[in-house]
Amino acid sequence: MDIFDLGEEVARFRKRKRLSQRQLAAQADVSLTWLSKFERGDSFEPSIHRVMRVLHKLDLDLHLGTYNHGRPTLDELSRKNEEIKEDMQAGREPRW
Repeated sequence: MDIFDLGEEVARFRKRKRLSQRQLAAQADVSLTWLSKFERGDSFEPSIHRVMRVLHKLDLDLHLGTYNHGRPTLDELSRKNEEIKEDMQAGREPRW
């Protein structure tokens, strides 16, 4: 996962929690501009402290691991499985 992927994940989880960028930025004590750029993967140097504050407010962790050559990890498959279950329980078409 690169910084672009991480930003996309943050945006996805933020939307799932029904938070606006403005709300999350205020809660995580980061600027709206910074959060917007981070979610879009704009080229900039993200501060690990800012990233961790945003992740914390979304109840997310940052895990380090070995590069898996594009194959999904067990955690990723488990998360996807949970998302599909949630979609189906809510009557939504599962997002593959």
